[in-house]
Amino acid sequence: MTKDKGDVYIGRCFDLCVGKGHALPVGHEDRTYKGRVVFGGNDVWTQDRDIAVFQELASQPATLEASCAADAYGCVEGHTIEQADAEQAYTQSVLGGTPTWVRLPKEQWPQAWLDAGYTDPVCPLILALYGHPDSGGYWERHCAEHLLAIGFATVPEWQSVFWHPDHQCLLVVY
Repeated sequence: MTKDKGDVYIGRCFDLCVGKGHALPVGHEDRTYKGRVVFGGNDVWTQDRDIAVFQELASQPATLEASCAADAYGCVEGHTIEQADAEQAYTQSVLGGTPTWVRLPKEQWPQAWLDAGYTDPVCPLILALYGHPDSGGYWERHCAEHLLAIGFATVPEWQSVFWHPDHQCLLVVY
């Protein structure tokens, strides 16, 4: 089937929890746990139980050369280098393409679902979620739109690298 005929994809979400800084002494402030919900992109089906075929919106991360160029630029007198993490980056963008529905872990179900006696509910996946094969591509589009709107320009031949002419700022997004 094709999207024109109304395909939907059905997958599942699951919880992950990892310990960060496990080598640090117990009680150290940097020894924490990080949890996230991810999409199981390895087990996705159409409504007809056919294997889902994604748009292949592969993300195009910046190259090692781009990172080295940013480091070199930051070493020039009068310049600095900074690094930052976009919190919950993928979920800042809307997931496009074929509509995707997900099964949630039962421990994440609202009480109303349990009270109603649901046995296998699904809900729409609206935001890009880590694990979905197309999430990286949608997030990169979202990020680029925002950067271009505030005066950054793309750097030709270097994916995910931006230049702001007024601020003389080189930005590598990964």
